Amino acid sequence: MTLIARAAIASPLVLFTAVPALGQEETARTEHYDLSIQTVLSGVEHPWALAFVSEDRFLVTERNSGTLSLASLDGSHLHPLWQAEDLFRYEGETGRSQAGMFDVKLHPGFEDNGWVYVSYSRQTERGAAVVIVRGTLEAGENGEMALSEIEDIFVMKEDDQDSSGLHFGGRMAFDPADASLFLSIGERRNIERAQDATDQAGSVLRMTDQGEPHPDNVPFEVEDPEDGEPDAYLFSIGNRNIQALTVHPTTNELWAADHGPEGGDEIQLIEAGNNYGWPFITGGEDYSGAPIGVGLAMEGMISPVHVFEETVAPSGLTFVPEGTSFAEWTGDLLVGGLVTEGLVRITLQDGQVANEEVIEIGQRVRDVQIGPDGDIWLVTDHADGTVLRVTPQG
Repeated sequence: MTLIARAAIASPLVLFTAVPALGQEETARTEHYDLSIQTVLSGVEHPWALAFVSEDRFLVTERNSGTLSLASLDGSHLHPLWQAEDLFRYEGETGRSQAGMFDVKLHPGFEDNGWVYVSYSRQTERGAAVVIVRGTLEAGENGEMALSEIEDIFVMKEDDQDSSGLHFGGRMAFDPADASLFLSIGERRNIERAQDATDQAGSVLRMTDQGEPHPDNVPFEVEDPEDGEPDAYLFSIGNRNIQALTVHPTTNELWAADHGPEGGDEIQLIEAGNNYGWPFITGGEDYSGAPIGVGLAMEGMISPVHVFEETVAPSGLTFVPEGTSFAEWTGDLLVGGLVTEGLVRITLQDGQVANEEVIEIGQRVRDVQIGPDGDIWLVTDHADGTVLRVTPQG
């Protein structure tokens, strides 16, 4: 099957061998390349994120089961490493939930320390907390890799925990310059929280690799001192539900794609101390059709770099560095799309979007990464989810 790109401005923790996707392969046509899309793994339960630990192995998270597994690049092996036994699973009347295990990231010094960071929603007395745990990936007694010395690095503060099943954020990114760690937390479907500088929801946090507030964070102002002190972890506020976050490979700038409400998905350049305006700044409207906010600009707040004309539901974000299989796309931004069911390729010029190309995959893309082979790797968010490898043909 050939796909055309549109241009525009609780599983048991056991060892098993995965089906190498039956050799399934599809194609897509883009401005610069005809693409081969190979299914490497199938039957992965709502996969959320990938992280490559070597030239032949990667980690993958499963949202619903709360399982972190190690897989081979040829798809022949899937070995569960760890399962979050305290996973929060929303069981409200609507049944709608974005809870579970989220992102996995390697420390910039992973080759020396073996540190792996995992974010997920944890069951608490107040409902749920977004947390980050850290473990050490090393060879176990049987020769298989194992995750050991697992410990909490960050736990959302108790006053900010609640029982909503929506808008967790959960995406992480490392700044390789100082190994500082960024974490997005959504506003938990309560829009007022995004403008509360005492609240960790509706924001991007920055911490050290040990989980302490980063000493260079810019303190936010709190309108009423009786509300408390500004949260020391806050790097930015006014974010709705960021599930796409990445650091530029040469400038170390932090870029995000934030979910809008009905429409209004955004690309943002996230900088310390900035307020990105939600719910005042937005290009979308309420799901009821009611208007929200004042438009795309407001004094004291930062406007988005780009607002998508059509809903993308962005999840997963990466820049194409030099030396990949996609030389024509070097420096471009790749955005995973849940509603778009594909990739959006963004070309930036002087910090602005110069070109936008939608590449249809036909599945909900949850994460996008560049692999050690220079190819593009995707995970698709389905109960029977897949890991895909995208390569240029010819």
